[in-house]
Amino acid sequence: MIKEIRRGQWAQFFRKFNADNQYRQVHITYKESNTNKEISLENRPFIGLGLEKKGRFIEGIQFFAGRGDAIDIAEPILAIKDPERIIVEKDNLGHDFRMTIKTKDSYEIVAILGPHDYKQVKNLIEEVAYSIYVKRGGLHGADTDDWQQAEKKVYETVAAFV
Repeated sequence: MIKEIRRGQWAQFFRKFNADNQYRQVHITYKESNTNKEISLENRPFIGLGLEKKGRFIEGIQFFAGRGDAIDIAEPILAIKDPERIIVEKDNLGHDFRMTIKTKDSYEIVAILGPHDYKQVKNLIEEVAYSIYVKRGGLHGADTDDWQQAEKKVYETVAAFV
């Protein structure tokens, strides 16, 4: 099933899309200066999509992936300026399979969604916990506290997208 998302529904759609698709493997292709580019999130968790707004007007869309840093857990990996259309394809089970974003400049960004990879969540928490450990001077004996703080930071960051 293919469905175009009306512009007035983008914010609501993004919340649901993010909730349904966080931690999935994502492969993004797009064109930049007459060359095809690719971004593959096989080793980093997809965190979500965000809208860039100026007042009530949507100026862009950003893809966010997890990053193992205690301060910047969600990192923008692709910014799309002047989006015009969003088209979503679902598989036979009703799960999101592909999203195409078309811009005013006739560029087309295609995100293919792979399986959920919950190991990436654990890996992200480990990286954030290590970042916390390093930031507090690398002193041993607080690994449980570091882990709990990392879990809290990751889940708070992820929740902000839904």
